[in-house]
Amino acid sequence: MKRNIVIASVAAAALVTGGTAVAVAGTQSSSPAARSASPAAASTGASLTQAADAALKAVPGTLDSIDRDHGRWEADVLGKDGKWHEVTLDANGKVIDQRVDPDDNDPEDAAEAKALRNADVSAIEAARKAAPQSTVTSVEFDGDRTPVWEVETVKNHKERDLTVDAHSGKVTQAPADDDHGDDDSDDD
Repeated sequence: MKRNIVIASVAAAALVTGGTAVAVAGTQSSSPAARSASPAAASTGASLTQAADAALKAVPGTLDSIDRDHGRWEADVLGKDGKWHEVTLDANGKVIDQRVDPDDNDPEDAAEAKALRNADVSAIEAARKAAPQSTVTSVEFDGDRTPVWEVETVKNHKERDLTVDAHSGKVTQAPADDDHGDDDSDDD
């Protein structure tokens, strides 16, 4: 049963990401890489792939980030309308809120939007490349310098931060930060 869910999730992601001008070619649903986009948390709800599919169905465009936070999925989408949208989904992947992000629609974001649209590797593909044997909990595009996907993974209860080059797909270990998974709520 789980295999059928994973197969359906991967197929949906391939269709969705193909519609954003980033093709996910040759995905084999039985491979470990295909399974990596389905977080362990998905056993109690939607996988990352299913949540991404639902977010892109609600707001057609290009997925900028998706992560699971407090039992909900939160996705940022650069809509086909050129605006940044925030989509909140429940644990099962049902859209519970969507809105245009008022903070992310100024001229400074034009460079980020251009870099995201020009990425050769989609968010879901980056998740698969980064974590063939791990659970992906977050994927976020960073186009500030060299465009990369920042991918957070968990394996054997250990968190790992990786980067995936948005053009080549090369996976590297992200530089260590000093907050060790901290949410910055107690930083000065």
